[in-house]
Amino acid sequence: MKILLLTSKSPWPPKDGGASATLALTEGLLAYGAKITIVSINTLKHFVSPSEALAHFGGNVDLKLITVDTRPGIPALIRNLVLTDYPYSLERFLSKEVERVLCSLNADEFDIVQIEGLAMTGYLNVLKRFSRARFIYRPHNVECRIWFLQSGWERNPLKRAYLRLLASRTEAAEKTIMKKFDGLASVTGEDMKWFINNGFSGKSTVCSPGYPVREPGSTEEVPGSVFFLGSLDWRPNLTGLEWFIRYVWPLVGLNCPGAVFHVAGRNPSARARHMCKGKNIVFHGEIGESSLFIGKMQVMVVPLFAGSGIRMKIIEGMSCGKGIVATSVAVAGMDLADGKAVFIKDDSHAFADSVVSLLNDASLRKEMGSEGMETVRKNYNIFASAEKLMNFYSQLV
Repeated sequence: MKILLLTSKSPWPPKDGGASATLALTEGLLAYGAKITIVSINTLKHFVSPSEALAHFGGNVDLKLITVDTRPGIPALIRNLVLTDYPYSLERFLSKEVERVLCSLNADEFDIVQIEGLAMTGYLNVLKRFSRARFIYRPHNVECRIWFLQSGWERNPLKRAYLRLLASRTEAAEKTIMKKFDGLASVTGEDMKWFINNGFSGKSTVCSPGYPVREPGSTEEVPGSVFFLGSLDWRPNLTGLEWFIRYVWPLVGLNCPGAVFHVAGRNPSARARHMCKGKNIVFHGEIGESSLFIGKMQVMVVPLFAGSGIRMKIIEGMSCGKGIVATSVAVAGMDLADGKAVFIKDDSHAFADSVVSLLNDASLRKEMGSEGMETVRKNYNIFASAEKLMNFYSQLV
């Protein structure tokens, strides 16, 4: 089966959830004999060396990276607000060069064209002009949900009003574009309900992203280490991180005065650097191999109050056997119960108590870590996910 994947960032290196999800999908599909071409935007924000990305796939994938400047600008934002009703967050990914590359492909030879995430759906009409393939939408989340939830946390009234407008425009775009696809493969059942309830009537499947389980190695954990790992320029991450540092971390410090909070992630904003100057907080910024960093830590925290889809970092944390404390929004759609593999807490005191319990009880960390690894084996098996998706493709072709 010949498959074309269209993505808003290179799947290699897998430095965030979206890239990790696409990379896992690619590796799974390759294992089932698919021939894959990937066309990815190579943004300045997530720029990768084309030679390094190509070297990773070793000729098994035809990877085409197109450099596009997607950075937001005030003049472009104002023009978008005045002249269009299309979300600016999506308009920034539209590029004539990407269109040129897509038009140069022999797209009619593909059986499946799959668009990863909402940002690249703007190219659907271009592809449909010269391809008779079946078109699949694989939304990594329900984008408008994120903006609606984030607007509720925004204190600046002007920014709050803009976020609500962006959420409304994004919702309209999602409801319109999904109906133009032959099939929809969401990553959670919760997301799928939203699409069906809002008018999607085509063939659909729920296919969670796969992830390999990493058996615990010999790396010695740093005593009293708590960590956050995530993109440090993404607004929901910063909101959650600020909440944790302001309301939770002081409570942890009262019970575990020797505990240290480690913050890591790519593209750290000035706001992220500023909030990480508190007591017993170590700011790492962008790190190399995430599994090596995670392996040294004891407790993972995922304080998220605006999100959709699946948090790949939670799956990665479970795959590494870590004790995890997360908010209910962070684990939405993952079918996890509080106290089984993950503590799920939204109150600052309850969140802090769970972190303290994991820090003070090695046997509890081991027990929850084992439950997490088993959850990944059963529910996020990379090859089972790929097989399910291949079967879905076969129904459409």
